[in-house]
Amino acid sequence: MNMPRGQMSPATPTIKHHLLTSARIWTALILFRCINALCSRTFFQPDEYFQSLEPAWQMAFGPQSGAWITWEWQHQLRSSIHPAMFAALYFVADKLMLVLGLVPSSRAAVLESLPTIVQAVIAATGDFYTWKLAEKIHGSKSDLLLTVCSPWQWFVSTRTFSNSVETTLTIAALYFWPWQMTVNYSRSSPNSSAQESSKSSIFQAPSSLRHLRISLLLAITACILRPTNGMIWLCMLTPSLHNIISSTPRIPFTDNLIFFREGILCGLIVLAVSGLSDRLYFGFWTFPPYQWLTFNITLDLAVFYGRNDWHYYLSQGIPLLTTTFLPFTLLGMWSVSSGIPFMLLVIVLQMIGALSLIVHKEVRFIYPLLPLLHIITGPVIASYFLTSSTTTTATQSPTPSKAPPILRCKPALLALLITNTLLSTYLTQRHQSGVLAATTQIRHLFESHPATSSSAPTPFAAFLMPCHSTPWRSSLIHPNLHAWALTCEPPISIPIADRDSYRSENDLFYDDPVAFWEKEIGGEGREWPPRFVVGFEGLESLMDVVRREINEGKGVGKWREVWRAFNSDWIDDGRRWGDVVIWEVLET
Repeated sequence: MNMPRGQMSPATPTIKHHLLTSARIWTALILFRCINALCSRTFFQPDEYFQSLEPAWQMAFGPQSGAWITWEWQHQLRSSIHPAMFAALYFVADKLMLVLGLVPSSRAAVLESLPTIVQAVIAATGDFYTWKLAEKIHGSKSDLLLTVCSPWQWFVSTRTFSNSVETTLTIAALYFWPWQMTVNYSRSSPNSSAQESSKSSIFQAPSSLRHLRISLLLAITACILRPTNGMIWLCMLTPSLHNIISSTPRIPFTDNLIFFREGILCGLIVLAVSGLSDRLYFGFWTFPPYQWLTFNITLDLAVFYGRNDWHYYLSQGIPLLTTTFLPFTLLGMWSVSSGIPFMLLVIVLQMIGALSLIVHKEVRFIYPLLPLLHIITGPVIASYFLTSSTTTTATQSPTPSKAPPILRCKPALLALLITNTLLSTYLTQRHQSGVLAATTQIRHLFESHPATSSSAPTPFAAFLMPCHSTPWRSSLIHPNLHAWALTCEPPISIPIADRDSYRSENDLFYDDPVAFWEKEIGGEGREWPPRFVVGFEGLESLMDVVRREINEGKGVGKWREVWRAFNSDWIDDGRRWGDVVIWEVLET
């Protein structure tokens, strides 16, 4: 029936209201994550800087900019797409600030903060699509509360890890995914309506085909960034493959053809963009996912960075991701049995099972599973803290009307929120805060010592601390701020059988600082003396031993403490114990 001109369809206000709500939530999330990013003043993992911002800095400002390019980039183990995003922002922001005439110190402050603000927008996107997918599944906003109040999200989501981008790409791709191809393969028994819907194409509407392309582009990009992400999509593809070989397919064969056609086209697009980006960065054609698999499987280099028990992700990974929500998450995992939540659970269990077979494990490797766990947990949280009620009136229809949910267990909810707030604040304000403050302080000292701001080879600072304990050029900024630090390159060229005896430069220094000093200090790349030395407070007593054993005329010299900052209340590496200190070298 045609509507009179000017009269809106009854559905129109609902659609407009939904779009307005989405826009408000989107804006609020971006604001929230920007505050989150600016409040994060602690160190977590070196990859936050060395696998994203350092290569980005080199891309934006050239090979003479002083960026620290680690061995992974020298062997093409990483895709350049991730740092290229930050490189473009560095380049544009720097040119704009030059036009505006900003002083170097202001320019440095902007360049240091810019990546986290950009990552905050990416994190907010992940929060948004977590809510959108949860709303699509069970219509609850409790998942939005989970992702906003999650200590892990507050601690990690605004950090420039490839895992953080991978997480956002994954949940957004799952939102746009054609779930009709997957849900029919869940444990829920097919009903008549499902059978009826399966007779028609799921790609009839133009928006459905557009959403499929968006999902595939995002999913394939996530796999290029992190090859292990492919396990998620292998799980998602299994129902489609099963449908093809099934004698009673639930999905029209033409839908499968459309899906695989779009998959091939989207895959070629992503591979072309990725290949061109890598060609421009590395200078030759290469395929980082293949290199990554070769180095981690054939050469088994991941073991160099630590070994973990097989149950690490079960006993530590999931608890750290979910923190105070863990009991609700476990109950949610136990209770789901059908539909999209069941497929999300399959993804979680399958990925944890596969990654548990790898010796080297880190919690951030399963970070993309956190939005899935939030969606599984959401209904349990809602049922525990909210109770729905119905009301009827004598003058109205006897049909019960839905009343707003009533909040219950308020003390427990308040305790949960306070605990999460305290934990989030501690992790982003106190734990390992000194190492970030130290690089910023070195930069400020450089800016206040114009006499040393030259291109002379004499280093301005030497970082005598375990390798990758601090950010590097993305925080030091100035290319004339010459500095060096201890390294810990893995034993790439050493046979596996001989690796147990391998000691990196970092290990050699702490094993025998006197021998290291006599052999390495003063050589190329290790010039002495610098203007300042950065280290943990135990370094001074260590260097006293060096001074006693080596004649001071050989260049050991004395130091004067000029700056000190608290770093952490506890640490799992004794070499990183105590405050972070900056000493000025007084004599040689």
